[in-house]
Amino acid sequence: MTELFGQLNKVDPNKGLITLQLNTDDIHTLEKYHANGQPQVVSLIASDENGVSAQQRKFAFALLHDIWWSQVGGYWIETPETVKQHFYAMYEYYNSLDFGEFSLSAAKGTKTDTNQFINMLLDYAAIHDISLSVKPLNELEPQEIARWEYRCLMEKMCVVCGKKPSDLHHLDTVGSGRSRQHTNHLGHRAVQLCREHHNMAHSLGIETFMQRFKINGIKIDEKIAVAHGLNIK
Repeated sequence: MTELFGQLNKVDPNKGLITLQLNTDDIHTLEKYHANGQPQVVSLIASDENGVSAQQRKFAFALLHDIWWSQVGGYWIETPETVKQHFYAMYEYYNSLDFGEFSLSAAKGTKTDTNQFINMLLDYAAIHDISLSVKPLNELEPQEIARWEYRCLMEKMCVVCGKKPSDLHHLDTVGSGRSRQHTNHLGHRAVQLCREHHNMAHSLGIETFMQRFKINGIKIDEKIAVAHGLNIK
């Protein structure tokens, strides 16, 4: 059995038909199964506003697989299932949940818990410099993007692709007519970008670049300033 994810586009109750939007890989998977001539049964699970979305689940499982593939973490990294159970248990412990209470299933899980679980996985990946197969900016819900932007500034990894090395890129004018070394950086917006995306930001223009990748920038606080050796006086 293969789990696929799609966006519901249209419902026709008179004909009993629905239209789904699937990505290219999932469409090819369905075509492969259909080509063998055997009847196919598709299970459809709908989630409400408070339920786990298909995109959340797909992203969370992709992160778990990336962590397993990295083999960073010790004996519990043995199989994808042990990785999943380890992080389930961690989330339950740190959020005072009973054993087995957390779930990514559409029937049992919640959107809020899943967002927090994804953030925990992203923190682990960032701290251990684990390469991600998917770009968080494409998968995170809008209200979660700022947290990723902040984490990237602290870990000095590109907010778009996660690459290192990367540099802090100022979004606001800093030190006009003065050396940046003598400017108070607190409160100025910034993002962390690798050389490739830094050049892209200059080529597109910063506003177009930010709109394309759905980022807003983070105001520099003392922790960010210390991490980057910025003046705060």
